[in-house]
Amino acid sequence: MSTNRHAIEPEELMAYLDGELPAGQATEALSHLELCPECQILAADFRSVSQQLMAWEVESPEAGMRSEINAALGERIEKRKAAKVAWLRWDRVMTNRRVWAGALAIVCVAVGLKLALSSHYWNEDRSTAYPSMASMEQYLMPADAEIAMARSAAPEAISNDAKILVLGWHGYETAIEGRNGFVCVVERSWTSPFNSAQFWNPKVRGPICFNPAAARSILPLTIKRTEMVLAGMSKAQMIENIKAGFDNKELQTPEPGAMCYMMSRTGYLNDAVGHFVPHLMFYFPPTDKSSWGADLPDSPVTLNPQFQGGPEPITEFVVPVGKWSDGTAAPAM
Repeated sequence: MSTNRHAIEPEELMAYLDGELPAGQATEALSHLELCPECQILAADFRSVSQQLMAWEVESPEAGMRSEINAALGERIEKRKAAKVAWLRWDRVMTNRRVWAGALAIVCVAVGLKLALSSHYWNEDRSTAYPSMASMEQYLMPADAEIAMARSAAPEAISNDAKILVLGWHGYETAIEGRNGFVCVVERSWTSPFNSAQFWNPKVRGPICFNPAAARSILPLTIKRTEMVLAGMSKAQMIENIKAGFDNKELQTPEPGAMCYMMSRTGYLNDAVGHFVPHLMFYFPPTDKSSWGADLPDSPVTLNPQFQGGPEPITEFVVPVGKWSDGTAAPAM
């Protein structure tokens, strides 16, 4: 019986990173990765291996090697620059477990890596790579680049007339006034769940475009979290301030119809998932996920963990879409 305490198995994580999980499983994988530092480390290891393998030069298979492995490595030599990380998939290159084990050993020796797809990754106690806030400079970006990234969250027909906010030393500032009620912004890592290992990751850039209802009721949370971070508050202080904000009506639960676009191919959500997939998000007061059929087999809807277990009385659903904001097709999910 499996003792894995994680929502996804290693081979499912490989398939997710390869863009080949069904939409429902992919969003479930993202939800787990958002909160699991062990899986984030494993995913980062897989990505690192991928980059090294793409640059790996193989002269020729050694004599005496099993014919099945020779064939597999031959195919790898021919396609190494164009192929994805085929060695990570059970259903590619390797046709049985004995061949998989042999080829994996060869790859590990060749690139000098000692990855173990075992319970070691799931059970080892690892601390977060981002235990505290980095210098403010690391979270900032040039205004023109931030404007372009913010607009990339939604199709041009929406974002071209949207209000654009950019992050400055004292919080978010209006860079461009809008005309359609939408507000586009690039969120930083502190909009993650408070228990996320990525909460202080300075590389995070989350382009998001709120519709008018969400701009009035959800965007104020992003602005308030940012103000508290810049004020030097601890997580505990931020949580208490958010609770007080809802109690005194400074903050409000989602308006009916509140939603946002996250369809940018240039964002970076965290170290494990990169820019993820284009998707829409819908906000509600506390709601049972069964009302949307979220997280059921083959359902495209998943419950986003952003506000789960946090001080905000908000339920958020994620629905992947098939195109990026520029109209190009997204990877098959």
